[in-house]
Amino acid sequence: MVISLLCLLLLSTCVGSEPVLSESAPDSPDVPETQIPEAEAPYLVGGSVAGKAPNVVFIIADDLGWNDVGYHGSELKTPVLDKLASEGLRLERHYTQPECSTTRASLLTSRYIVRTGLQDDVIVNGEGMALPLNETLMTQYLRELGYSNYLIGKWHLGGNSWKETPLFRGFDYFYGYLGGQIHYFGHYHAKFGGHDFRKNYRDADGKFHEEVLKKESGKYLTKLLTDEAIRVVEEHDQSKPMFLYFSVPNVHSPNQSPKGYIDKYSQGTGITEFDRKQLAGNLGGLEESVHNLTEALKKSDMWENTMVVFLSDNGGCPEHLMSYGGQSNYPLRSGKTTLFEGALRAPAFVYGPMVEHLRGQESHGTFHVSDWFPTLHSIIKAKTGKTVKLVNPIDGVDNSAMILNNGPTKRTEILHQLNLGNQAYRMGDYKIIVGDPGKYDGYKKTEGRPDIKIQYDEPEDFLGKLKCTLGLCGSFGDYIVDEDGANVRLYNVIEDPSETYNLAAKKPEIVKEMCARLEKFKEIVMPAQFNGKINAAHHKHHGGIWQPWKDDMEGVEINQKILTKTEL
Repeated sequence: MVISLLCLLLLSTCVGSEPVLSESAPDSPDVPETQIPEAEAPYLVGGSVAGKAPNVVFIIADDLGWNDVGYHGSELKTPVLDKLASEGLRLERHYTQPECSTTRASLLTSRYIVRTGLQDDVIVNGEGMALPLNETLMTQYLRELGYSNYLIGKWHLGGNSWKETPLFRGFDYFYGYLGGQIHYFGHYHAKFGGHDFRKNYRDADGKFHEEVLKKESGKYLTKLLTDEAIRVVEEHDQSKPMFLYFSVPNVHSPNQSPKGYIDKYSQGTGITEFDRKQLAGNLGGLEESVHNLTEALKKSDMWENTMVVFLSDNGGCPEHLMSYGGQSNYPLRSGKTTLFEGALRAPAFVYGPMVEHLRGQESHGTFHVSDWFPTLHSIIKAKTGKTVKLVNPIDGVDNSAMILNNGPTKRTEILHQLNLGNQAYRMGDYKIIVGDPGKYDGYKKTEGRPDIKIQYDEPEDFLGKLKCTLGLCGSFGDYIVDEDGANVRLYNVIEDPSETYNLAAKKPEIVKEMCARLEKFKEIVMPAQFNGKINAAHHKHHGGIWQPWKDDMEGVEINQKILTKTEL
């Protein structure tokens, strides 16, 4: 198959016989090694407190679709999110990765996912994959800048070794779950079983403690997490700035909510589809959580110097993709796990006193999830004069002018994917997809929305359609594109955000230019992690609990206590 050969040739120079997880990827020629590219001048306006580093709160929804929020015209009712988005700046071209753990990895490292080896698949319990330990996280840099860092909710970046868990990666406190999903009431992995709800902290002597929270079984997970986040806000030592990473399970599968939520939150929507009604109840839990945490922040003495970032980790899952559905990304194409806009472009906005002067505004500048740390660093530096030296080169750019002034974006390109089997790259107004774009294709239309039809695209059986001059495939060489667009999809995502018209056949010069840039990115690709099931990792060997199983913590004392309902 031509595409398989093409991709194998593309990556042949960087894939060795074994995965290499302990070494840094080659430096990108466009990114300084130890310096964060910054805006030309600080852009501080609004309600920030001079001389003090801002408190930063990330609220990360899980699998929330573009058409699942009221302010995008959804039939679902989201008055809380709509109101908060109207009080700040809506980020209408905020790009993530296609799946949960890949977005979190890019967010916390400020690097393209291909540098981490996680580009092939999402991290799955018991398969040995993790964010490599050589990666330095945003939280580690923020700690250097004086922050106290809290993670409430989902981690999903590895748990084979304690070294891969949050407290060994820059967080000071963790209350949540290590894997990608858990039952909203039983707190076991919804697919594989095994308990995964815990609290990690260090005592006054610096000793590490874990409490496995079996005693909370039966309670609504989102409320537990929200109450804990509120407690953190209320008890935080305000002599230090706070970074709160609040990663809620809603609206990831399983679509669960307390009794009465489905009727309460679907009432008056006209929704009849079962999955969509289930989603309405799940979304109601998210609404209540965001409202309650925001009210706690407003009541605290920290609010005037706080910025809140709300984002979804990727687009929604329409039409039972991955065995569940209900979410809609309309009018964006497809959804989670694919390389279409429905997976990559997700709801996001910023609110709080630092951006209240932008009330009601929208930004249509391109922002990638890797941009958050350099953007925050610029704001912190402008307020305090403090800075950090980077350990690894980053791909994020400083978009502080965009966030604080609704200025133009500084981002000109995004490497979405570069893998065996598919690649996707954005340059200016254009996005190119080479190879397989993903499992699901189409539009999840909801009540009152017109149909969207593909105007011009390649047939389903696209293999063998791509031609390239012999001898040049491995270097992306001289592409010759067939009349029907071949195995390349090229879209103008500004003029055609629904990706209905494949321009590859009409614009071969742009295809060639973008493929040449993809070739350049080959230099930073780390071999993809492929591990498969590991028997020793399974919860059945650890008392029915998902927990680190590698014995690599010599000299570090791990104090674990399993709290059942009989223990107080």
